[in-house]
Amino acid sequence: MRRPKLLIAFVISFLAVVCTPAVAAGQGGTIRGRVVDSTGAPVAQAVVVLDPGGQRATTRDDGEYIIPRVPPGTYSVRLRRLGYAAPVATVVVTNAQVVAQDFTVRRAAISLAEIVIGSRARHTAADELAVPVDVFTSEQIQAQGTTETSQILSQLAPSVNFPRQSVSDATEIVRPFTMRGLSADHTLVLLNGKRRHHTALIHYYGAGQGAGSSGVDMNAIPAGAISRLEILRDGAAAQYGSDAIAGVVNVVLREGAFSPFLTADLGQYMTSEENPAALPDAGGSRPAYPHDGRTIDVNGGWGVPLGRGSLGLFAEYRDRQPTNRAGPDPTDMFATGDADGVVDGNLVAKNNSIAMPDHHWGDGASKDLMTFASASFPFDPSNASAGLYAFGGYSFRQGAGFGYFRPPVSERNWPAIYPNGFLPKFAPDVVDFSGAGGVRGLMSGWSYDLGGTVGHNGFKYDLENTLNTSLGPCLTTACAPGPDGILGNGDDPGIPNKKNIFAGELKYTEAILSLDASHEYAMGLASPVNVALGAAFRRERYQIGAGELASYVNGFYPDQYGDIAPSGSQVFPGFRPADEADADRNNVGAYVELEGDLVPKLLANVAARFEHYSDFGNKLTGKLAMRLQPTQRLTLRSAISTGFRAPSLNQSYYSSAVTNFKADPVTGNPVAFDIGIFPVNSIEARALGARPLKPESSINFSAGFAATPVDNLTFTSDFYWIRLNDRITITGFLDTDSVATILRNIGSRAEAAQYFTNAIDTRTIGLDITGDYTVGTFGGIASLNAAFNFTRTTIPNENSIPLPPELEGTGEDLIGKYDEGGLLAMTKERPAWRSTLTGQFKRGVWNGLARYSYYGKYTSSLYSYSGSDVQNYNGKGVVDAEIGMAPVQGFRISVGARNIFDTYPDRMSENNGFDIFPWPPASPFGYNGRFVYTRVELTGR
Repeated sequence: MRRPKLLIAFVISFLAVVCTPAVAAGQGGTIRGRVVDSTGAPVAQAVVVLDPGGQRATTRDDGEYIIPRVPPGTYSVRLRRLGYAAPVATVVVTNAQVVAQDFTVRRAAISLAEIVIGSRARHTAADELAVPVDVFTSEQIQAQGTTETSQILSQLAPSVNFPRQSVSDATEIVRPFTMRGLSADHTLVLLNGKRRHHTALIHYYGAGQGAGSSGVDMNAIPAGAISRLEILRDGAAAQYGSDAIAGVVNVVLREGAFSPFLTADLGQYMTSEENPAALPDAGGSRPAYPHDGRTIDVNGGWGVPLGRGSLGLFAEYRDRQPTNRAGPDPTDMFATGDADGVVDGNLVAKNNSIAMPDHHWGDGASKDLMTFASASFPFDPSNASAGLYAFGGYSFRQGAGFGYFRPPVSERNWPAIYPNGFLPKFAPDVVDFSGAGGVRGLMSGWSYDLGGTVGHNGFKYDLENTLNTSLGPCLTTACAPGPDGILGNGDDPGIPNKKNIFAGELKYTEAILSLDASHEYAMGLASPVNVALGAAFRRERYQIGAGELASYVNGFYPDQYGDIAPSGSQVFPGFRPADEADADRNNVGAYVELEGDLVPKLLANVAARFEHYSDFGNKLTGKLAMRLQPTQRLTLRSAISTGFRAPSLNQSYYSSAVTNFKADPVTGNPVAFDIGIFPVNSIEARALGARPLKPESSINFSAGFAATPVDNLTFTSDFYWIRLNDRITITGFLDTDSVATILRNIGSRAEAAQYFTNAIDTRTIGLDITGDYTVGTFGGIASLNAAFNFTRTTIPNENSIPLPPELEGTGEDLIGKYDEGGLLAMTKERPAWRSTLTGQFKRGVWNGLARYSYYGKYTSSLYSYSGSDVQNYNGKGVVDAEIGMAPVQGFRISVGARNIFDTYPDRMSENNGFDIFPWPPASPFGYNGRFVYTRVELTGR
């Protein structure tokens, strides 16, 4: 494999600079000062932070601080201390100069989690909390070399997994992320502290996630609108409600007035990996995969002053072209014996006119338009936290995903329509919009926030390059005869075949009205106790709309070999009228949270939450977290909590069955039968043992520490254990003859079925370790960040999953069937080990970044719901690098590469579709190879 020598040299030299700060120990200036309150009393344990760079110091008991070895430049000096507020100061530092910067702070009203999640008391930094929270700035977000918010999240947080999907139905277009080895719906996503709605999709056909989950479409949020990402790595259902079992991600939007900015990215995959679907040249060498996946992204924003308030406007457009890493197809195309010669997955002889690769195995195309706005109108210009606020956005995505290639000789094809076969394509329209607004302020000593949110996600199953085989080889005149086999009678479908078919639509809408209040009370403890109270009313609605007739009907035109043709559109049979749903539910929740110092240096946080759902009843959860800080440089923390996740409306009401036909063994007449996924309240699911879904319940325990042995160097380590019972998953197809008999006896025409059920108990243990070091060196600022995650999930009841009484004696093996429902995805398809090492350097007009990411071993197969033909994959390391310069103020240009050394996962050796699909779908870093990009930024200042 060829490796660019210049890039190797850059990475080595860059890491050498970052890791050798002592060379410049005597350079730079010093900032020192004293912090006092309005009475002149010193303020101890206040943290003074420089921006940019992050150098910091903590005030002593006399209120004094000192920050040495500050590189020359202009800095914003910020002060952080719980319960106090101070203006930001600007200082200019030169070599060997001592700059004095004193602060007089004022007591600040308690605010509602303005800074970080994890507590509803006012905290100005994550290290003040009793639970682990990571805060990533807009600069860190922009330095990731990608524009997809979900991918940014996975690169910043090792406990987040975001596998790329291919041939995974709708999951290829709306990809969910997972956290701490759990499913996509076990992480709560907040936007400015408000619950973010999940998608209308249910992900039962994809890699690296629990089957049947519904996540949040993070890629609907433009990255340029994000001020920071806050990740709470602890169970928090008692604080925030359902879903917060693995943790919470809070997306904080940019606010206030700011100069216009515009960022443009252009990138492409440029891999050196040999293309097995290409014939070798005269010298026997096989050419590399073609350069593909060209991505253009343009995003910008402007914070416009409006009286005493401001309005932030953001927009992003991304055009991502597809990639393809499929191998050659060794099957017959036009006639028996005309298959291409394929040896060990490589094309060696071309025997037909079908271009290779004919399948698709890679990223689909995507065009995204995202807009967002954020407005605030303070009552008093000196207190920005009190006033009116509003934010919301609209996004539209035209995605593309693919199924499996149908060759010309396939019984699913009509050569009259597709003489060279066809590759069916998902081409959905995905709409996502949300809005929030409210008022917050101070009344009788209570801080309050009264607000409402509404969110909607819609997914239209538009299919292209498809057909319904049973409608016959006719595109202009109806030729399907209907069940009686006679064209022209009343049972005819009356429609011709189609290449583009609308297969139905999913919609999810959520509305929330909430009130939060907070007040400090002196209770004779070491510090005032912050009391937080709140209540919320939430209404959810889930809808399934049927597709057009051609998407699900059987026209009874025999296939090209005279057999009964399958019903419905190829790649995704449409939703039938019988599948339609319009379900809703209400939820009322209330919480109380107390936080304060029990004794000096010992902080306690206790929370309880009560929830009532109209569809399944009540749930009470609680949490206790404690933080001990024996010295200013050491913090010990631990938490224990109970949690829950309410079954989603998607899981309770999703239906996607297809009607097929088979010949009656006696008469030879076609007989209809249904197979598919049935809702838990359907007669089919109930007859096979389905029960109304109940909440998943959890117990979370965590313990860890944060240490700062020297200034600017911080380590954290947190152990976690999660017991999660009654996890919801989907069964495999229940399809024995006994099952078919049960279904016939209740009058159903179904012969096989799947349904969602609470069946799995899991245990997850893990460890998060982080380290940060920032220092002035070589006249600039260097930082080194290391992060490590280990997660292991097991299923203690894997060999004792109870068999419903309705299925006793049917021959069904639920353990095997649940393997098909996603046990592999729950436990083994995500790397148990994940680590990153990131170095950044900034000096004058130059900046650089280098990152090494390691993904540990995992187990997968072509289909994650298959319990056989699994394969173990070795761990791999991926290196990213970027360098940039700002030749003039307000303009920066950067060039970089992700996966700079063109690393690929191990090849699939089993169950890989005759080597057509050479790379595992669960690869956590994909299988596209090296991505090279350039970025231009206009900041307006």
